[in-house]
Amino acid sequence: MTTRMPAAKPDPARRVAQAWKGLLGRVGRLTAICLVAAGIFGAMAADDLLGSRQRSWQQASDQARQLSQLIGQEVGETVGQLDATLQLAAERRASAEIAAMPPALRRAFLFDRAVAQAHVRLIFLVDAEGRIALASRADAGLPPDQAAMDYVRVHRDRSWGGLYISAPFPGPDGQPVVALSRHLAQADDSFAGAVVALLDLGRIQRRLEVHLQGVEGGFTLGLHRQDGLRLLSVASGAITRQHDEAMAEIIAEAAWKPNDAFALRAPAEDHLLGAFAWVGAQPLLVSVTRESADIEAEWRAHAITTGLTMLGLLAALLTPILLLQREVARRRTAELEARRNSDEFRMLAENSGDMVSRIGPDRTRRYISPACRRILGQEPSALIGNAPRDVTHPDDRQQMIETLRPVYDGALEEATSVYRIRHSDGRWIWLEAMVRSVRDPATGLPDGVVAIARDITERKRLEAELARVATEDPLTGLANRRAFDAGFERELHRCAGRGLPVAILLIDVDHFKPYNDEYGHPEGDACLRRVASAIAASAIHPLDLAARYGGEEFILLLPGLLLRDAARRAETVRAAVEALAIPHRGAGPGHAVVTVSIGLAAAVPQADAVAAVREALIQQADHSLYDAKRMGRNRIAATGAEDAITWR
Repeated sequence: MTTRMPAAKPDPARRVAQAWKGLLGRVGRLTAICLVAAGIFGAMAADDLLGSRQRSWQQASDQARQLSQLIGQEVGETVGQLDATLQLAAERRASAEIAAMPPALRRAFLFDRAVAQAHVRLIFLVDAEGRIALASRADAGLPPDQAAMDYVRVHRDRSWGGLYISAPFPGPDGQPVVALSRHLAQADDSFAGAVVALLDLGRIQRRLEVHLQGVEGGFTLGLHRQDGLRLLSVASGAITRQHDEAMAEIIAEAAWKPNDAFALRAPAEDHLLGAFAWVGAQPLLVSVTRESADIEAEWRAHAITTGLTMLGLLAALLTPILLLQREVARRRTAELEARRNSDEFRMLAENSGDMVSRIGPDRTRRYISPACRRILGQEPSALIGNAPRDVTHPDDRQQMIETLRPVYDGALEEATSVYRIRHSDGRWIWLEAMVRSVRDPATGLPDGVVAIARDITERKRLEAELARVATEDPLTGLANRRAFDAGFERELHRCAGRGLPVAILLIDVDHFKPYNDEYGHPEGDACLRRVASAIAASAIHPLDLAARYGGEEFILLLPGLLLRDAARRAETVRAAVEALAIPHRGAGPGHAVVTVSIGLAAAVPQADAVAAVREALIQQADHSLYDAKRMGRNRIAATGAEDAITWR
């Protein structure tokens, strides 16, 4: 007899795992297909964009080369005609018959061709000493010893045999010109001077501007001497910068190349396209430059559109797959995270330098990390079950409770509190605690907090030290000007609200500069410290404020005192300083020791005019101090709400 065993039922968990595995496989294959397709389309688009960019540069290069050659031919004709005129004038000048003519007739024979050319502003002869011998106009208007010296020097010192072109300079009427000159020789071949023509750069520039009017794009046209000196430049479009650095490379290329165009990167410019053409056989060069941003403007717009289209297509393909993949990854991560949370929290808490606590709704600790040994000097077992508020400083306890109550109640997600807590050795330390609300996973109700606290005692000490340094005068130990201004403002508002008077004493050490000159600056500093101590001793009320106002000037704020009471206090200060008996040989007749003069002012401030009262009190005290000095020093003078009084 054969017994048939029942078929085993498949495990549901195994079926789910297999389904997830199949889904992940399909998601991965779809992602790979989409990425391959996107890569193919991207490569095609990139190839099209690179070809389009290359065509843009080639078109710009051809345009720049043609423009440079056209301008070079036009400028070459002008300069060539003028050079021929100079050579003719030089030949005629050597003729004895022309030399014997009257100046007016000789001017016509020598310069008639040049005068007919619109670009020529002036043509003249200079002798070997640089003096103008003859000009195309009798009223040439050029300084005889200045305008020709450059031409004379070049042709005499360098034996310049060809056409020399000068740097641009203002012509007779102030407009920019450039001088073209040729060598003149005597019958014995010795140097006799030069024939010079002034070429109007303004006319040439206007002709270059005409060429730019019909050209699309931002070009910069330039005319340069063979050594690279720029004679003029014209820009169109959005280009406003000169490419002097680029021209150095263009001239270097042009020194051994015929008319050409090429790309270069100037030291301080973007990528540039440069083209150049020689001006006939003359030592001149025409340059045409154009920035890559201008050349590629249209191409960039096309590239951006193409790129955005490709990105949109890729996003449309990948978005649903990535969302599905993210959801799968999120679920797997959540499963792993659930297993690790408990162990990781304990590991982090026990190895962190901060003190981590778990506090229940009853405000007592359920857990505290081992960092409590270092921060509080106690074992965790001794702190579990205790409430942090029990060891908090009485002055900080209520503030801590009020700050953290909304977190315990669940009204706030987290809060930070700074408070003092008692160390095991009895001292108080500062803690900064970040407290975060915890909710019961089952009910969603608040279930206490997690607190992360760190010791900031040293930081608090440094903050207090910085605050002291920021408000204390380093020499005298009194309040500095900033601290006084803040205290003055505060007391004016307080007294204005209560209808109380405010008085100030402005104190100046008499004859302090002679003291420094006589005894030296170290002794001067010691003197100021002793005077400051006497002034500080007179600030007997907790709200009185003594400060160093600047140099040898001090100020004493006396809230709540009328002028006559403040005057008595001022007399106490004056007498105390005099009683120090600090010797002062430079104080003048009748003064053998260091003394002070004091100006007083007092007023009852109004709430709506505190700023005005502050300025008025300082000004009145300053005037009173001046009166005290004028009356002989070592005295006080006062003005204010009561009648003015003077005290000895």
